[in-house]
Amino acid sequence: MVLAASNEDHTKVELVEPPESAAVGERVSFAGYSGEPEASLSGKSKTWEKLAADLHSNSEHVACYKDVPFTTSAGVCKVKTIANGEIR
Repeated sequence: MVLAASNEDHTKVELVEPPESAAVGERVSFAGYSGEPEASLSGKSKTWEKLAADLHSNSEHVACYKDVPFTTSAGVCKVKTIANGEIR
């Protein structure tokens, strides 16, 4: 899945990037949220819509779900320059 952050007026878009040393295909985790991932969200648009509403970059460019960073074993996922942006 590819996720990107955008600024408020959607004139600038940047990909959410894992740390360079993260393994390709590594599962992203969120502290305090456990469980198995859905096989696919494509057929579950209402689930995706609910989740997407809480995705954003914070003031330090870290990608977050409900203020919890997207985390890999190598660290957090970030965008380059968009602070407090919407992620989709």
